[in-house]
Amino acid sequence: MLLLAGIIATAVALSLAEHHRIRAVGQGPDRRSAPIRLAIASNFPDPGLWYDNGTYYAFATTNAAGVLRYPSGKPSNASEHTVNFGLANVQMATSRNFVDWTVAGLNAQPLPAEGKWTRVPEAAKVNHPSISSTWAPAIIRRADGKFVMYYSAAPGFRVHYRVNHPHPHCLGAAVSTDESPAGPYEPLAESIACPWEQGGAIDPEAFRDPKSGRLYLVYKIDGNNIGSGGACGNTFFPIEKTPIMLQEMEEDGLTKVGDPVEILTNEKQDGPLVEAPVLVQTKEGIYFLFFSSGCTRLPTYALEYATATNITGPYTRVKDKLLKTGDWGLEAPGSVGISEDGKGGWSMAFHARVNDGDIGRVRAMFTTKLKFEGRSVSMMRDNDTVTLRHHHYS
Repeated sequence: MLLLAGIIATAVALSLAEHHRIRAVGQGPDRRSAPIRLAIASNFPDPGLWYDNGTYYAFATTNAAGVLRYPSGKPSNASEHTVNFGLANVQMATSRNFVDWTVAGLNAQPLPAEGKWTRVPEAAKVNHPSISSTWAPAIIRRADGKFVMYYSAAPGFRVHYRVNHPHPHCLGAAVSTDESPAGPYEPLAESIACPWEQGGAIDPEAFRDPKSGRLYLVYKIDGNNIGSGGACGNTFFPIEKTPIMLQEMEEDGLTKVGDPVEILTNEKQDGPLVEAPVLVQTKEGIYFLFFSSGCTRLPTYALEYATATNITGPYTRVKDKLLKTGDWGLEAPGSVGISEDGKGGWSMAFHARVNDGDIGRVRAMFTTKLKFEGRSVSMMRDNDTVTLRHHHYS
């Protein structure tokens, strides 16, 4: 396995209004010819990606999510050493060249408030997360020029769930106040999908079908959240299903059309789950369904894909994983965001585990370019941009 290399400089945290380098110790690919780049070394999980008018926008899970202890047992001190730990519901970063990224401060967070459906009665607060629980945001543009942001969060009502499992999540939506991808976004009062008895719903991603012009939402039923235990809560028999669902939406992006359709689910080789779905249709008319398998907390986490000629499937899995632990020094890569790049190509962001100083094992954001050929996709380096130098907070 290729050795991890590269150290991101340690820096002193400045005020939110100033720029500073991230104070993280991150790892990245050890070859300039590698098709991937370390983009954001701090905890920036589940990145959704959007390109608009010369600017890339990346939206991520709250920075309080999923920080792990070091293998030595050294505790994570994320709450003490992370700027604005768990305060932003959705993290946002921007880049003009897909190399240098600026992470927005609290005053520019795109989703200042979650929907009313997440509000917790005082009597129930003892059983609810005390910090933001917003995961895996994604956006899409409507015909009227405004954007819809989809996200998952813990509902405010009392839910009985298994010990050592996270609080079940449901899906919410919010609409931008103007025609900027950066928002801010105003949330709907009610959730748009809340199958909490099945473990909840997470990882929403929007897709507009070039063939029909219709708008779809794809997401995961979080079945491993009601599993019997083991890795990510679901490797002890019986194994719960974690189906990927496809839901057609009205043009407003808020109103559902009919019932959702299952387009993929976990199989024996997937371990506890499949999750983080993303749909793409190529110019050849092939639908690519990207998804992650394994457990995000372990090296088993990996990126895979399946293809179909119809949006509802059937989807045929590709045997080889697109990204797995050990590739270019990565650990547990997955949970991608994909966007057209404005030049006829495709860009992808994903997370993988890195060490972040005193904080712990975080999920940093990496980037690559994609090349589609028939029913295959490969990663390639974008040689039109310069080598990564640094990135900033604002």
